[in-house]
Amino acid sequence: MKRSLNLLQLTFASISGIIGSGWLLGISLSAKYAGPASIFSWIISGFAIMLIALVYSEIGSMLPAAGAVARYPKYTHGAFLGFITSWILIIAGAAVSCIEAEASVQYLNSYVPNLFVHHSLTPEGLIFTFFILLFFFILNLFGAKIFTKTNVFLTYFKIFVPLITAAVLIYVSIQNGGFKNITTYNFIPYGYSGIMKSMSLGGIIFSYLGFRQAIELSGEAENPGRNIPLATILSVVIGIVVYAFLSLSFIASVPFIKNNNWNIGYSSSPFISLFKFYGLPGFALLIIIGAIISPFATGLVYLGTTSRVTFAMSKMKFLPQKFHLNLNRYGIPYLSLIFTFFLSMLYLLPFPSWQSLVGIITSAIVFTYILGPVALIVFRKSDPDKKRPFYLPFANIISLISFIIGTLIIYWSNFSVLWKLGIGISAGIIIFIFTNFYKIKKHFRKTVMPGLWFVFYVIIILTISFFGSKDFGGNNAIKFPYDLVVVILAAVLFFYIAVNTPIKKEEMKMIIEEEFIGEEF
Repeated sequence: MKRSLNLLQLTFASISGIIGSGWLLGISLSAKYAGPASIFSWIISGFAIMLIALVYSEIGSMLPAAGAVARYPKYTHGAFLGFITSWILIIAGAAVSCIEAEASVQYLNSYVPNLFVHHSLTPEGLIFTFFILLFFFILNLFGAKIFTKTNVFLTYFKIFVPLITAAVLIYVSIQNGGFKNITTYNFIPYGYSGIMKSMSLGGIIFSYLGFRQAIELSGEAENPGRNIPLATILSVVIGIVVYAFLSLSFIASVPFIKNNNWNIGYSSSPFISLFKFYGLPGFALLIIIGAIISPFATGLVYLGTTSRVTFAMSKMKFLPQKFHLNLNRYGIPYLSLIFTFFLSMLYLLPFPSWQSLVGIITSAIVFTYILGPVALIVFRKSDPDKKRPFYLPFANIISLISFIIGTLIIYWSNFSVLWKLGIGISAGIIIFIFTNFYKIKKHFRKTVMPGLWFVFYVIIILTISFFGSKDFGGNNAIKFPYDLVVVILAAVLFFYIAVNTPIKKEEMKMIIEEEFIGEEF
């Protein structure tokens, strides 16, 4: 694949993954769970994701490859964990393309009636969403250079519109008597558990998860050792600034608060409702343009990067080789792209709204992100002398903290979300067993054993979630905050199990060398 992406294009790919539908719908949804404290939720979540991003920055600069996030677990813990990770990334990444297209249509409903009714897309809305997904697919066919150039143009606008929106709403708030919502009401009306729930269920973590886009495109990056870490870190910093500013403006300006109740009712387009309330139809029109462009660019990037995960699955021999060998004239694995496009379409009927998908996507992707901290420590132990253009200081501490944070984010998603995700992961395990039965039978210790810790990790987290605090959907056998202590202890235990049960060094070296044949890095 062609190494043609520069620092700006890589940075804007990750920014585009971060600033998508989250600012349009996540800002108001997070306020429903945490009230004014959702401002802190956005800042805390941003720095939490920054730690995970720093971990991936070292690995991504050391082993740049298309679909990189999917490959690392196989390199460290064998084929079984590599397959499960890839499986989760594909089903979650394809869902993001769908959810971003749905967000655009949901906002358009303010000006084009009957696209979104009763918290769900109508048949007309579903058709509209399908054509947006089709456009994502067509643009991606013309190569990473084309879609990232398109994305750079769109991302300038994506940064500009949220910042203008926030500035205008803060100005309106000052004109109407200052920040009364912040000074009058309880800043943490739903307690600390509300802050935690807002991170997972309010769309906050979901909004930041796009930082990995530069890493997924690292196989097509110029000077990946320098550009991948810079692009990843810059994108998260810009995301924190934009979201914190927007959250502050929303909390300060929303006029519908009564009796400290931030569940202000459902709106398909919260910011348009605000501007119409304040008599600013011109800015409402600007929001509509932003509502089309922001999710559009994010969905465009996710469809492209998820197809790279399919490409990586083929390179790892989990899918037929034609998925990575058949490239079009622009160097795009078009069969992988077609597969991802059809998978994205499948989400339209069972999940016909942004809110119905956001919690599941968040937990699914975080399940894969916690494997990054594990991989970093394993790579440090197995190959300490390998060239690392970006070397993360205090890696042991940061990796452990990142693993704990990721586990907490998963737990905060609620049992009602996690049991559904558990079924999805189980389906992946069954598919792996069915398609690799003879290989597993012959090489169980080498193929499956090193990755078994992850299966037990998922089971334990689901069990804690079931018995955990009612604040997070459990039956309250383990009350808050003791449930958090149990989750943290489980995370520490499984982190040390994971970093001490990798495949053999010789086997790891052989897998990496085999998969990187023909790829310069």
